[in-house]
Amino acid sequence: MNILIVDDQPNIARVTALALELLGCRTFTAQGTAGAAGVLATERIDAVFLDVNLRGESGLEYLSQLVARPHHPPVILFTAGDKEEFAAEARRRGAFNCLSKPFSPEDLRAQIARIEQHLRRRAGALAGQAAPA
Repeated sequence: MNILIVDDQPNIARVTALALELLGCRTFTAQGTAGAAGVLATERIDAVFLDVNLRGESGLEYLSQLVARPHHPPVILFTAGDKEEFAAEARRRGAFNCLSKPFSPEDLRAQIARIEQHLRRRAGALAGQAAPA
């Protein structure tokens, strides 16, 4: 599974990438929305882990742009703040899920399992739509 991590803190992006790679994922990182857009334009991305607070940019605003794309990847928002504080707004805007920093390898493992299940359901639904009547 190809995962894009968007976080303006390189150390957090690096540790998250390492943990996801240990779970068998291929990772890409970006420090902001312009870098994320570049990766999305050139790579097949299965899910995005997006920080809410990017230097001078809003992860919530970028979430709205991501989910406006057809067949957008699931987006997991993460923040150092209170998860419940922004979870309702994030879901309203189309977030797949939310995580609070610091998160554990088990938190990431659980997210990957949920994403894989979601992608299988989506693929099955698309295959069903393509079947002749």
